[in-house]
Amino acid sequence: MDHLRSMTRTLDYALDSGELGNLTATFRPRCSAVLRAVATAMGDIGRAAATVPNLLDAKIDEAAVGLDQVQQQERTTCEASPTVHALQGTLLTDAGRLLADLRSGRQNLART
Repeated sequence: MDHLRSMTRTLDYALDSGELGNLTATFRPRCSAVLRAVATAMGDIGRAAATVPNLLDAKIDEAAVGLDQVQQQERTTCEASPTVHALQGTLLTDAGRLLADLRSGRQNLART
């Protein structure tokens, strides 16, 4: 969960510095959708009931596709300053690492 802490620190800093308000209007909803998909997968892992492996894999895959789309769109967008691009890149990197951790955790659960 280091990536979740990193994302929280990044958002906290961006909020305090005012950079959060500079995120592009197109980035915010797309990144939020990715984070909601990640949260849904995390919620499934944390449920008391058994997690259905194929359903969890599908949710992780859906979040990964969304992340890839946001990353592609941000690479081709020139509307933000270098500082904003750095913030967006940090958030997307942490989201990607969190997804990788979820996928790895899912695979480890399948082996036990």
